[in-house]
Parts: sequence; C-alpha cells; structure tokens
Amino acid sequence: MSLPIAFLAGMLSFLSPCVLPLVPTYLLYLGGDKGRPIRNALFFVLGFSAIFVLLGLPFTLLGSLLLGSRDLLSKIGGVVLVLFGLYMLGLKPAFLTRAVSLRYQGDTQTPWGAFVLGVVLGLGWTPCIGPVLGAIYTLTAAGGGVSPLLAYVLGLAIPFLLVALFADRVRGFLRRAARLSHAFEITAGVVLVLIGVLLVTNQFTILNSYLLKITPQWLLDLENGFLGR
Repeated sequence: MSLPIAFLAGMLSFLSPCVLPLVPTYLLYLGGDKGRPIRNALFFVLGFSAIFVLLGLPFTLLGSLLLGSRDLLSKIGGVVLVLFGLYMLGLKPAFLTRAVSLRYQGDTQTPWGAFVLGVVLGLGWTPCIGPVLGAIYTLTAAGGGVSPLLAYVLGLAIPFLLVALFADRVRGFLRRAARLSHAFEITAGVVLVLIGVLLVTNQFTILNSYLLKITPQWLLDLENGFLGR
C-alpha cells in the first residue's frame, strides 16, 4: 500500500469543509488566547488519532485473517473506494448525510480536556471525512496493515499542529483556504475514484511502484518496522 497516498488523504481531510474552516475555533477552545495552544493542540491531536486508530483495528485484523484472499479484497476495496469517491463528488444518499451531534462541555484548556475534545470531535467528524477515512480502512483491510492508517493520521495531525504553532501568521491563509475547502473535497473524491478503478483493474501496483521511488526513506523504514520486515 502506498503511504504517500494515505498521508495525502489525511491532508485532504484537514482541508475538508468540516475541519479547515473550524480550526481557528478549535484553537480558541484549546486556550489559544492564553498562550497554550501548542501543548493542548498536541493532546487534541492525540485524542482524535486514538479514535481513528482504534476504529481501524478491526479492519487491520480482517486484513490479517484474509491475507490469502488479498486479490479479491483489493477488487472489493476498489469498488468501495469508487462509491466513496462518488459520494464526495455529490452522489449522497440522504441517510448518509445525517450529522452526528456530539458535544463536550468540559474544560478544554487543560491537556486532559483537550484530549477528550479530540476524541469527541474525531467521532463527530466521521460523517464528513468518513469517505476518506473509510477508504483508508478499506486499504487497511485489503492488506495494507496499520501503516496506511498511521500515515493518514499524520497527514491530518501535522497540518493542525503547524497551524497551532504559527497561529498568528496563518490566519489569512486559513481564511483563503477555507473558501477552497469544497474544491479540496472534490479533489479527494476524484482521487478515490481513480485509486478504486486502479484496484479493480489490478493496476494499482504500477502506481504503487512509482510512488515507492519517491517515498522518503524514513517513511519506508516506518512501514517496514510496523510490518516486521
């Protein structure tokens, strides 16, 4: 599985309409006006990362149990990815567009409160970033192991931490980027459809071989470590 694709998927989730426009609000909840956004932002990131990883563990187990059927899983996963991509391109059944209403009203300006807020928002983001996250879980079940999921979490977490670190300098960028969040969503949908088609037609390995050439060595070492190579 291609880790760069998973990392890109995480970045596209960060740029989605339900995350990017609300980042300044999240930072305010985390104590951005009191000089504590970095510490609390780290715990916030750990909160939603823990949720995404825990939700992905059953898919990792499924992929391990059905390792001998990887080709069939890849084809099924390809179909699922195409459906997720079409969802992001606007083909959204009404029952899949219902939002999850979750709130945390505790103190969010402490590390523990920031962690709980991350957990709650991680669950609340699911309807919006669900297609991309579902695609990562699909790739995980198709034999990718836990490494694509961790790459996805990094792709979502690193931009948030960078914004928290340079909050005063990136406000203008966030406002401009928020206007393009729908375009980022469309881009993610197109990417999912393309990857799905490649999986169904057994052409994904060609793309994967190319991406392996441009993947940083530290990321490959990370993957090999998780896979026990």
